[in-house]
Amino acid sequence: MTLLDSILLQINQKKTSFNELLTRIIPNYSSTESARAALSRVIKNLVSFEYIKKTEDFFEITEKGKKVVESKLQNKMLNNINSINDLLQKSQPAKSLHYLDDIVKNLQIFLERSKEDITLLKIGKTSATFYVSDLEDIKKNVENRLTNFEQSLERQIQALKDLNFEDQFIINLDNNAFELIKELSNTNNISELIIDCDKTDINSGMLFETHSEFIKKPDNVFVLKLSDIEILKKLLLSRLENIMQTRFKIYIKEVVIYLKVGRLYFTGPYNQIATIKDNYTKMLQTQEKK
Repeated sequence: MTLLDSILLQINQKKTSFNELLTRIIPNYSSTESARAALSRVIKNLVSFEYIKKTEDFFEITEKGKKVVESKLQNKMLNNINSINDLLQKSQPAKSLHYLDDIVKNLQIFLERSKEDITLLKIGKTSATFYVSDLEDIKKNVENRLTNFEQSLERQIQALKDLNFEDQFIINLDNNAFELIKELSNTNNISELIIDCDKTDINSGMLFETHSEFIKKPDNVFVLKLSDIEILKKLLLSRLENIMQTRFKIYIKEVVIYLKVGRLYFTGPYNQIATIKDNYTKMLQTQEKK
């Protein structure tokens, strides 16, 4: 809807002041000045067309303006209703949901416009070739399709789990995260952590180079004894900047752990990730009981 049509419709509903109209359109403009300039041009045109007139501090619709409003809104409402009629007709033979988004969108437009003017509701009622029951049939079709999709997706997810497909578990980098790494390492008889920093990430490498506990290997890889994991924890948790900027991966057999923007990502076969999730949940539950 153009600004001219919008302003004309608002004035058609009730006598309105310039400031009231301005307040409504300001959110659509970059500044109050640009909104004021646009509104002034529209008001000037509407007055010159004799669609509105000014009475004291208010603008009100003229008879000529009312006819224009009725004509424009009727045409828009008819186009809207005809679109719904056409979309429903296309949908019904094969119970297709291809046009569902457009149907919902046009119905919303119809309902909103009907609230603006009772005349528009009457136009919609007399022009529509569909019934409430038609929409209820579509709703049932949607529900059936969603049920089928949900069941299919559930079977596919279970099949991937059975195949031990790759999964992911994400937690915040905190004390619990390091306890989880330690527990996972002990379970897999890992005594050293292989910390793989991105070759292009100079800052992460420099952070570890300044501490002798991190033994540097080729390609920006560092080795840290599991018994020294507290040093890694203190190093990362001591400053928010370290948490947010440091990038690395830790390999524990088939599980890859990587740090990204303050969060720890565990990726690996579904069965192992499921166990990690379960252990983390138990860890939190134990802490809550204390």
